[in-house]
This record gives sequence, C-alpha cells and structure tokens, in this order.
Amino acid sequence: MSRKLEGKVALVTGSGRGIGRQIALKLASEGASLVVNDLDDGPGAETVAEIEAIGGKAIACNGDVTKDGFAERFVQAGIDTYGGLDIIVNNAGYTWDNVIQKMSDEQWMAILNVHLTAPFRIMRAASRFIRETARKEASEGREVFRKVVNISSTSGVYGNAGQANYSAAKAGIVGLTRRWRRSGGATRST
Repeated sequence: MSRKLEGKVALVTGSGRGIGRQIALKLASEGASLVVNDLDDGPGAETVAEIEAIGGKAIACNGDVTKDGFAERFVQAGIDTYGGLDIIVNNAGYTWDNVIQKMSDEQWMAILNVHLTAPFRIMRAASRFIRETARKEASEGREVFRKVVNISSTSGVYGNAGQANYSAAKAGIVGLTRRWRRSGGATRST
C-alpha cells in the first residue's frame, strides 16, 4: 500500500456515503488523516470506523455544510486535531429537480447553497491558515503543495433538463475553482 499522503490532513464534505465516502477511504489508504462530514451522525461515524479499520486516522465533523459557522468549525477541526490542512474536497450535495417554471426560490437557493456557497465558505475559512502557513514555509525555504478539489458535473457544462439550480451551481463551482487557481489559491497575499 502506497502512503504518499502520510502526514497530510484532508477534509472531505459529504463523506458519509457515496462518492465522498470512497474519496475519504482512498485518501486514508494513502496515509492522510481525515476530517469526514455527513449531514447525519450515523454515516459519518461509519466512515470514521471504516478508516480506522484500515489503520487510518479520522474524526467526524457532522452537520449541514450550508449552516452559518459550519465552514469555520470544519476547518478548525482539522487544524486542532491534526495541526494542519493540506487537502479540501468539497463533495457534499444533492439534487432537487423541477422544471424552471415550477422551481421555487427555496429549491433554487437550497441547491446553490450546498453546491456553491458552502464550498466558497470552506475555502474562505481555510484561506487564512493556508496563506499564513505557506508564508512561514516559504521563509524556511520549503514548498508545500495543498489542494482544493471542488466536485462539479457535466450538468455544469452542458446543463440538464429539470436542473436549472444544479446546473447553475455546478457551473458556478467551476468558475470559483478557476478563480482560486488563477490567484494562486490562498497562497498569494492581496
């Protein structure tokens, strides 16, 4: 088993089930220490148990990624528990489809909040730690690479019937990610 992520700290939203769980398990199998997340405590605890069963380290920071204060709590859990932050995977999400003429404001906002606003808030919450840590590492002559992975969809590129909200959110996360990359992530001071 490769351990190329030994000593790295990874945060994965929506990692209590599905794709997010598999991402968390893969990162753990490569040696990363994980902060997992699910809306419900049960699936989050199950992912932690699976990671521990393969010899990995994990804690759960469960809750709704769209709630005020969640992003700061999530990022701080990684820093407080493991002393760092190297990888963020913004994966949490769901769909709430309807044709545009019948889509409510509630449906529109719920999907934009989970797929676009929550990742933005997490990236913003992490940026100060990443920026300050990168400056310290640079002054010591070290270069450490950190990654933010924002999960999108072909719906964000091509659209999808009945998914105006989801398609808009996924297109938005592509734009946000491109902006983050062009600015050097959180490592450039402005």
